[in-house]
Amino acid sequence: MRKLISYIIIFALGFAICMCIYNKSGRSVKPTGNQSLMQNLTPNPSTRIIKKGENPIADAAAEVGPSVVNIYTTSVRAVNDPFSEIFGFGGPPQQQVAKGAGSGVIISNDGYIITNNHVVADAQNIKVKLMDGRGFTAKLIGRDPRTEVAVIKINEKNLPVAQLGDSDSINVGDWAIAIGNPLGLENTVTVGVISATKRKDQSEQGTMLQDMIQTDAAINPGNSGGALLDINGKVIGINTMIASTSGGNIGIGFAIPINSAKVIVKDLIEKGKVIRPYLGASFGDLLGDLGAWYEQHGYKSGKGAVVGDIVNGTPAQKAGLRQGDIILKVDDIKINDSSDLVKAIGSYKVGDTVRLSIWREGKEMLLAAKLGEMPQGM
Repeated sequence: MRKLISYIIIFALGFAICMCIYNKSGRSVKPTGNQSLMQNLTPNPSTRIIKKGENPIADAAAEVGPSVVNIYTTSVRAVNDPFSEIFGFGGPPQQQVAKGAGSGVIISNDGYIITNNHVVADAQNIKVKLMDGRGFTAKLIGRDPRTEVAVIKINEKNLPVAQLGDSDSINVGDWAIAIGNPLGLENTVTVGVISATKRKDQSEQGTMLQDMIQTDAAINPGNSGGALLDINGKVIGINTMIASTSGGNIGIGFAIPINSAKVIVKDLIEKGKVIRPYLGASFGDLLGDLGAWYEQHGYKSGKGAVVGDIVNGTPAQKAGLRQGDIILKVDDIKINDSSDLVKAIGSYKVGDTVRLSIWREGKEMLLAAKLGEMPQGM
């Protein structure tokens, strides 16, 4: 009897030990559906957290985001009574309030902000809202319709400042990060690549944008004036326009290169306007029938800028330029087309004298022109 009891005890202990080992292996008990759900809903402390430095896009957005502001404008304009226009009688003009929105980038800790000209043009009231929720009334420092750059200022100290990069160092295929206020959605971050560089103005609004950055980072109405960043969180461009058949993003957006904007911003802050050198003539390209005509008359290169109308009393007239001349070089700068000429002249200062290499009636000539100051509003 004692042996039987001993066998039973040994067997029970052995069975218990086996069950413990099996349970610890995690294969003995299958959780019910409810247990599985609750485990899934319970915070898992072992979930990997991406740390600073592991996601450069997130780091760039976190670093620059506070320096990208939302801009809200109001303007008042007089609207005529339609009956007055059609029938000659009706009520007096009515005051209509128009509201607008855009983005801007803080470039100094004492409140200077760069944005687009069309964001603040004709605005009677400009409000700025920071990422932290603070709001300010802004003052217009200056704007330049020809380059779509404007500067406003708020009275505040110790503001977060975006670091301006080097837009000449970017390459097609580099990461591009856009931050702005699209469609009123504040501090939105979108990501893409640099699709192309040196794009000409696509808006046909009379601007002088020659070397725009093209990106497929989503840009929509309201992004205007916001920052385009490189992967290091440096501002390489100011978002300004889109190419679209619908008015919305289709992956073709454009930004003003920050190196171009820096020059304009400096003039606007120091002088309230942009001082530009001026020749005083219009220029065209050797395309289509015009190019064919010149080829028939002995000029076969196809490169250069054709002189059009010349304004009386301007440096172009004083230098002896004539309509139909082809400008080949400005000093040692080769001119392939009219945009090259605009860029070349823009690299000088008012009062500088430039040597113009031209082709006229089968001969090359050299003329000297002392650059004047471009009248405001041109």
